[in-house]
Formats: sequence, C-alpha cells, structure tokens
Amino acid sequence: MTYQSIPKYDGYGSPEDSLGSVFALRPKPPKTDMKKMFKQDMHTLRFQALLVSTEPDDETRLFIVSFYCGNDTIQIYEVCDKNSGRIGGAFMERKKQTNPVTGKYYTEKDFLIGETVFLAGFKFKLVKADEYTEKYMEDNACVFPAASVESLVEKIKLGSSSHANLQEYAIHLMKVLDKNNDGFVDCTEFVTGLSSMGIFCSKHEEHTLLRRFD
Repeated sequence: MTYQSIPKYDGYGSPEDSLGSVFALRPKPPKTDMKKMFKQDMHTLRFQALLVSTEPDDETRLFIVSFYCGNDTIQIYEVCDKNSGRIGGAFMERKKQTNPVTGKYYTEKDFLIGETVFLAGFKFKLVKADEYTEKYMEDNACVFPAASVESLVEKIKLGSSSHANLQEYAIHLMKVLDKNNDGFVDCTEFVTGLSSMGIFCSKHEEHTLLRRFD
C-alpha cells in the first residue's frame, strides 16, 4: 500500500479549502464555528503597529492592525500623512494568518501590546490599542491575564511567601524599588522596578498598571 502525501498549499483560497479538494472530488466548504461567530462577531481589536524593518524609511511607517474575534481574521491598513510620499490604505486584505512560531492560526490572545506578529511576510510590533480594545481585554481577563490588574496584583503577592505577612513584604518591596532613597516611589518607578525584578515579563503587563494609575 502506497501513501500519497498531501500536496503543498498553493495559495489559492484558504488551506482548508485546498485540503478539502484533496480528500473529495466534491469538497464541502470548511465548517464555520457559528456559535463563536454570532457571539464574537461584534468585537474587533485594533492596534497601532510599527513595521519591524532594517530599512530607515520604514521606521516612521504606521499601521492599524485589526483582529476580528468572530472568525479570527486579520486586516492591516497603513496610515500615511499627506506629505509622506506614500499612499495609505489597505495593506493586507482581511484573512486568517498563521503564526510561524506555533504553526497555527493567530487567535485573539496572541495580540498584546509589545508583541511582534508576523503577517503577510512582514513583522509588526503592536505599540498601542484603542480604548475599546483595552476595555475588551479587561473584561476578558481569562483570555488576557496581562490586561487584568487583579491578575497582576496576585503576581506581585507571590513574592511575599518569604515574609511574615503582606505588610512586611510591601515595606521590603518599596525599599527595593526606591532606587534614589527619597522615600517615594512613583508609578513609573514602581512598574519598571517590578519588571527589572522579573515579576512582570511583558510590555502589556507594564502598560496595564501604568494605564490604571494614569
């Protein structure tokens, strides 16, 4: 018995469409998660993004990356000033994109401030989210723990195990974070200090606390 390998995706349609043509002469369209679509279709996450490139001209290019929660599709627009010499508009049509790190489609939890995503052959760093996206993430802390202040507070508390109580731990923490010994730790000093101690491991976690205390 010989084994017929699955041919490489040819770029037409979606990978699921192509795979259906391999297994059947009359392929059925891929199944759609209707429950998810009806529940999540109203939610769109939007991020400002910068192009990660070695070209100097690319440093100032600004993009809007939109993630549609209903079907996990992604769309990219380039924002251009009138005097930039570039024509803004659609940069990538709305479609699913595969994360080359995992080999699976990107999902909403992959999109966090400070993260780099690989889309349409380019690398984009997510630098800012709109207010709706911020609120959506806070309301869905189970998916975005980095956007939950409560989750971050629990991470900070983990370091208290070697102290008699939380109060003693808090005093110790403030002394460690007060680098200039002026008896005061501002919000930025507090957040960056926790990151340097390894308590926070992502830019989005830093952003969450800075935003809450802003």
